Amino acid sequence: MAAATSLPDVLTPFSQDELSRRMGSILAAVEADELDLILLHTSDNVYYVSGVPLLSEWGRPLWCAFRPNATGVLVGAEIERENMEQGPTALDVRCYGDHQQVGEASLHIVKDFARAGGRPVKRIGVERSLLSMELYEGLRAILPNSEFIDVGHALAETRLVKSEEELRILRLGGEIAIAGARAFCDALAPGVSELEVVSEALSEMNRMLAASWPSGLSSTYAYCQLGLNSLTPHLHPTGRKLRRGDLVALNVFPVLSGYCMELERTFVFGDAPDTVHRALDAVTSAFISAKARIMPGSEMASVDSHATEILRGAGLDQYIRHGTGHAHGIMIGAAGREELGELRSYNRRQLAPNMVCSVEPGVYIPGTGGFRHSDVMLVGETDSTCLTDFPVTHQFAAG
Repeated sequence: MAAATSLPDVLTPFSQDELSRRMGSILAAVEADELDLILLHTSDNVYYVSGVPLLSEWGRPLWCAFRPNATGVLVGAEIERENMEQGPTALDVRCYGDHQQVGEASLHIVKDFARAGGRPVKRIGVERSLLSMELYEGLRAILPNSEFIDVGHALAETRLVKSEEELRILRLGGEIAIAGARAFCDALAPGVSELEVVSEALSEMNRMLAASWPSGLSSTYAYCQLGLNSLTPHLHPTGRKLRRGDLVALNVFPVLSGYCMELERTFVFGDAPDTVHRALDAVTSAFISAKARIMPGSEMASVDSHATEILRGAGLDQYIRHGTGHAHGIMIGAAGREELGELRSYNRRQLAPNMVCSVEPGVYIPGTGGFRHSDVMLVGETDSTCLTDFPVTHQFAAG
């Protein structure tokens, strides 16, 4: 398992140099805004800049506050103190307890830090599109004379191109996804339930993570959708049992220390009408062809339109319900989708080296089922590498 050999055996997998690079990139991107303070509140972005893997807030506010060219604080619940204190950054950890109203308590700490600099805090960078109205009003109340400036776009730009330290995690995630897909397929047999299949895939993925990166944190999940359940690609597994002629939607998602990978396939279990095979063949063709277009300089919208044209040529465009792919990296909460990396018709951005994105064209035909394959691709200097290489067909011994 070559991908795991260089991963550190610590809960926070990033070096101080890596975190300094991230912080420097963000500060450089917002330099023209002349900010006095930056406040981050989503677990995804706090993790990105601090390296502290608080992968769930459990209803308790989390803040990272820092001044350009100065120190910062990490604000969180007392129950998370040890987790926050082990981070590699120089952030000062400040905690609040459950004996206080947690929202008010966290904002009070933020206010104290903001006012401790000795000069007025006039311009504050925030994740504007992710602020709830309640949180925004709370900030306005404690810092009434400040102007709030968006830094979300700068964060998104920085996160889109992955570092080598991030790629080590994502490569391992790809290997684990392949192992999970194999276990998924091995579990398929007449009468087996979606829940049983998913259980086998999850067990194998977690076993592999434990063996290859003992300190890696798992939020790994998987879906199995049989028959018409495949029409809902995010449907959690049920007790529905596999029958001859069913579509089988394979979905495995290793999430290693907050970094998500995915591998998806659609198979036919036994005999099925020609209409099913024609739809699956068209999706497979769009999938293979779109993957070949993942390379530096390719426009994201053009990859999406290319896959769409293949499906349109097969008379299936009216059954398309989502775009052709999306970026991969930290995917925890509200800031989990890196919108700048969406393979969508509106996105004129070009792919660049060290971007990581899925390719997953699909169609969903009422009364028939859903058809989708997905691989995660790493953009290189001249082409791309598939991190989740797995067959698009499967021969069932008992099918």
